[in-house]
Amino acid sequence: MNIRAFLKTGVVVAAAFALIGCANMTPQEQNRLTGQIIGGATGAALGSLIGGGTGRVIATGAGAVLGTIVGGEVGSRQ
Repeated sequence: MNIRAFLKTGVVVAAAFALIGCANMTPQEQNRLTGQIIGGATGAALGSLIGGGTGRVIATGAGAVLGTIVGGEVGSRQ
C-alpha cells in the first residue's frame, strides 16, 4: 500500500468515526466537526498539489492539519 492510498483510507476512517460520534453533540459541536472534516480534506487536497515525492506527502499532511484547525474555527462560529 503506498502513502497516498494509506492517507485516503485514513481520511475515510476518521470521517466515519467522526460522524458516528455526532449523535450526542450540540449543534455548535456538530458545526465545528463539520468544519474540521471539510477543512482537513480541502487542506490535504491543496497540499497534495505542492511539490513531489516526500515533499508532497509532507505538504499534504501539513495541509490537512492546518485545514482541520482553520475549518474547526470557522465551523464553531456558525
